Amino acid sequence: MPEPDLYLEVWLGDRPVGKIAHFKLRDGLLWATPADLTDVGIVVDGRIAVDTDGLLPLDRLQGLRYRYDVANQRVVLDVPTMMRPNQILGYTPPAAVHADRGSGLVLGYDSYATNQNGKADLSVATALRWFGKAGTLEQTGLSRTGGSDATGYQRLDTRWTYRDPDKLWTWPGGDLITGGLSWTRPVRLGGIQWRRNFGVRPDLITYPIPSFASQATVPSTVELLVNNIQQFGTQVNDGPFVLDTFPRISGAGEATLVVRDALGRVTQTTVSIYTDHVRLAKGLTDFSLEAGALRHDYGAEHDGYAHDPVFSGSLRHGLTDDFTVEAHGESGPGLGLEGLGLVWSPFGHWGLVSASGAHSQGDGQGWQRSLGYQWIGQRFGADLQMQRASRGFRDLGSLDVAGTGPMLEQDRATFWMTVPRGDLAYTWVRWRDNKDQRSRVQTLSWSENFKKLLYVTASVFHDQASGTGVGINLSMPLGRDMNASLSLDHNRNGYNEVATLQRTVPYAGGWGWQLQAGDQQGNAVGSAIASFRDDYGDASFGVSRTSGQEAEFASASGSVAWMDGHPFASRRIGDSFAVVSTGGVANVPILYENRVYGLTDARGYLLIPDLRGWQRNRLAIDPDRLGANYRLSALDQFVTPADAGGTLVHFGVEKLRPAIAVLLDPDGKPVAAGTAGRIAAQNADVLVGFEGEAYVENASAGTVIDMNVDGVACSYHLPAFGSSNTQVRLGPLACNRSNR
Repeated sequence: MPEPDLYLEVWLGDRPVGKIAHFKLRDGLLWATPADLTDVGIVVDGRIAVDTDGLLPLDRLQGLRYRYDVANQRVVLDVPTMMRPNQILGYTPPAAVHADRGSGLVLGYDSYATNQNGKADLSVATALRWFGKAGTLEQTGLSRTGGSDATGYQRLDTRWTYRDPDKLWTWPGGDLITGGLSWTRPVRLGGIQWRRNFGVRPDLITYPIPSFASQATVPSTVELLVNNIQQFGTQVNDGPFVLDTFPRISGAGEATLVVRDALGRVTQTTVSIYTDHVRLAKGLTDFSLEAGALRHDYGAEHDGYAHDPVFSGSLRHGLTDDFTVEAHGESGPGLGLEGLGLVWSPFGHWGLVSASGAHSQGDGQGWQRSLGYQWIGQRFGADLQMQRASRGFRDLGSLDVAGTGPMLEQDRATFWMTVPRGDLAYTWVRWRDNKDQRSRVQTLSWSENFKKLLYVTASVFHDQASGTGVGINLSMPLGRDMNASLSLDHNRNGYNEVATLQRTVPYAGGWGWQLQAGDQQGNAVGSAIASFRDDYGDASFGVSRTSGQEAEFASASGSVAWMDGHPFASRRIGDSFAVVSTGGVANVPILYENRVYGLTDARGYLLIPDLRGWQRNRLAIDPDRLGANYRLSALDQFVTPADAGGTLVHFGVEKLRPAIAVLLDPDGKPVAAGTAGRIAAQNADVLVGFEGEAYVENASAGTVIDMNVDGVACSYHLPAFGSSNTQVRLGPLACNRSNR
């Protein structure tokens, strides 16, 4: 007798799953494949044997009970907790983004000119970069005129960079800065680098996030509260679940997991957590490897590269969520260095302990060690760091022409707390270099915001070099863009008092200004500055007086981009940008993240200079500000440019000439409503409404409407009319009989 195939609705207890599964009925028992059982929410042990057809009897699953409801053609399952799959809630690592890599050129510039006592100086810093699918090639430089250090052009950095968001890799080649750790010293190289770059995935959380595991006996609501503020909420089915989510706090906090079922029963679990951006999540690795030649005297007269190759490497790995290990190595002429470090959060909520040890050998031998502890609480915090090095300890920074060895002593202690009126902070810093020069600075500061009407900061400091001093700063907002401030301080060199009144330049563009006056150690000082910003850049100019010397100055900054065969002047492009094209249609309003950024120019282009690299940016057309005579292929698009690059975004925009044509039948009466016609040249249909009115989306002289009116083939020729941004009315138009 053949075994019947059953397709049964699956229920878990008294709740339908919403799925139909395939079963076989053998000797009164239900059989199914492990894949079908997994699909309906049953975790099947992979060690359970199946037959030659890949089936297993449900009775073989220990703890599972079921009932075959023949009348309703369903199977009712009673699944034990151990066979329920974990429901993963909250954060899940997103897939890698696909970057829109356009190609083009960008020239950024920042210029500053001064005239003091008849002596004029001009400095212009430039950054030229080409970007495309092969990465980014950039060069920065500086030009100076009028001073003793005048130079036509001095190259600063030349570098090619390619970033891979799938592997989270970055490959810079040329002038670069080595990677490092908190206890190492980066140096400048001319060479190549291979490093991890989490910046290409800004949606990826790299630090440990709290995980909460629980189970619901019936469908329930799950909420997560951090410091009594709800940060997550969702519905869960009965069974076990795991909640992974990142608390929007930094430092210590208290998390409460609330599970509320349909009967109103509430279960709460409260735990202490500690969040920081120093540790790596378990399994994540961060690294940086470099090889090249040391660069010395950067940006100065004797800028150049050493002849001997050097190597550097840094590594960080999340061994567990609480424990991150670090390693660092360097190699160069007469130098070998290796070191290990760790970052540990005791039990995941007792702050952060860091320690490191490094040893160098070669022309000199020595040790460097560090120890630190950090605690950031809701009302109190502390940051303690200590680093020691022996005189023989050397690193790549010591090989520079003007290089010196690492500091022999570096100590820092910072404490801050919230008091009944404001915030109090104390900082103590001490250092000693390898030439036995020493310094020690202590600062005690207090700050308070009085109902957002006045912000006050007061401090007392002591420095071995300048002695003891006091200072106070008052800041008062005077509206949306205006602010007034007064700064007073005193040390053993005298008094300083400066008052400032300023209006911030609006981000969208416009004017701003700043007036400043005061006294510095008995000398009158003052300045007046006017600033302006528009779509093409930023500029400022003003006058100043310091120590009896008067000066005039001016500055300008911006960018010039080349894309799609056209140049575009813009304000400074720091990260990524987009050039929006509307196919030659001018004055189309473009939205960036739901606000109108600007209108396309006469060529149908608009450059938007401040997109976020490696993130989705929404660009759209505002149809409410367009007339009825436009046809759009799409209202919005999401673009993800690579950083330091740009992308070309096309919007299909067609300017139409809409018209209402009044059509008459062969007897001179309006064509009956509902009569259909066609414009063959436009492959468009036309439908007649009341009073013989037919809407023509794009009318022009010579447009012909063909239709059958009461058995007569009629042609209607639209007359010429002037340009208009609104709908026009044509006719009445008589029927021209045609022989079709």
